[in-house]
Amino acid sequence: MNSLDRRGALKRITLAAGATALTPFLQRLQAEQQQQLPKRFVFVVKSSGLQGEYLNPEGLTHGGDTLVDESLQGRRLPDSLTSLEPFKDRLTIIQGLSGKMTLSGHSAFYGALGGYKASAHAPPLFATIDGHLSESLPAVFNHIGFKMGEGGQRVTFPAISARGRGQQLPFQQNPMGAFENLFGSILEGGDLQKKYTRTGNVLDAMSADIRKLQRDLPAAEQEKLGHYLSGFEALRDRRVKLISMQSALKENAPDLDDKYTSRFSTHHLEAHFDMASAALISGLTNVVTVHADGLDSVYSGIGIGNNVHAIGHGAGYATLSAQDCRDAIRTFHIELIAGMAAKLKAVPEGNGTMLDNTIIVYTSDNAARHHSHGFDWPMFVLGNLGERLKSNGRYLAYPQYGRPGHKHTICNWFTTLCHLAGFPQDLFGQPDMALGKAEDQAGPLSELLA
Repeated sequence: MNSLDRRGALKRITLAAGATALTPFLQRLQAEQQQQLPKRFVFVVKSSGLQGEYLNPEGLTHGGDTLVDESLQGRRLPDSLTSLEPFKDRLTIIQGLSGKMTLSGHSAFYGALGGYKASAHAPPLFATIDGHLSESLPAVFNHIGFKMGEGGQRVTFPAISARGRGQQLPFQQNPMGAFENLFGSILEGGDLQKKYTRTGNVLDAMSADIRKLQRDLPAAEQEKLGHYLSGFEALRDRRVKLISMQSALKENAPDLDDKYTSRFSTHHLEAHFDMASAALISGLTNVVTVHADGLDSVYSGIGIGNNVHAIGHGAGYATLSAQDCRDAIRTFHIELIAGMAAKLKAVPEGNGTMLDNTIIVYTSDNAARHHSHGFDWPMFVLGNLGERLKSNGRYLAYPQYGRPGHKHTICNWFTTLCHLAGFPQDLFGQPDMALGKAEDQAGPLSELLA
């Protein structure tokens, strides 16, 4: 079939789909036809700080007066990053960005991905970067969040991600519950279309009732009720889309193995990464956030019996020092990221693979230390988003906070992500007024834009 015939066939299929949403398969074919491949973003956020010195390749250091910009080629990666060696040509290690505009202490909460002062007990002031991108890159699930934690909650709100003011995003915590929410439609018996249509009629009626109530409420209460209305309508629309996705979901859903029912939360985190990869590959979402742990998390599955909070205060476990524990946890996270990257690289897309059109960010909700003040916010980025991100294996260390050359914050990184996603903006979050005027802190990190 030549390109014109193929385009015509796609158009006919699109029209036949009617008002229902196109399947991810058709969307991907159309995108490839127009050379507009999907863009995907994954954020992996750990607690208790990400120690920057353990991200530095051999022979490179951060914390100086001038920008360090070096290739990773020919350099030995630190031990915890060894699993990323096969992806070295698309790895960018970033040091020296600050985040003093966020809350200091045990966590920056929404500020870690939003670049503003926030707490666990107050609603978010603005969108975080993952929530913002998810609204710009819609899918069946605009955003999917996973969290490793203790306890049996199915859904939790860890105060890390938001899609707008007062709109925190939920995270799946229980692996079985997450599987049912994301892939449960393939387990449904009977006529799925008929069943979901009945549910849709109920949701339509509920939405109509909410709209009537909304008209009689004050403006502030109308806004709150509007969030509930959005939830009902999103659920209805999602079920319509899931009907058309059964083949893709059955093909790509992860296997339900012992990880999903294990008593070890580390196994749960492995299951979360499996589901995150499957959700991206099947087209359920374009934006995933994995809140890898919390201060109460215990890594018994990798031989660490103390919780993250105790380790952050210097407690070791058995023969392991506190630093041994931190190293093991970081290495475990990065191995899971490498596994996700390998799965995405195995899926053809356009002239390359899905990994070519994906960015995975590994960072912390608390900058570089267990008790942090935001002077340095280390991270690494895997992927270059179709070479939009300027990296073929790169180490960037910006001047240290307090030195004359320091002017870049995590907010500049967030605006960089907006530019990479194709929705450029030059301000995101709040400025650090100790660094000067807000307009002087605007714009993306030019070193990273191709």
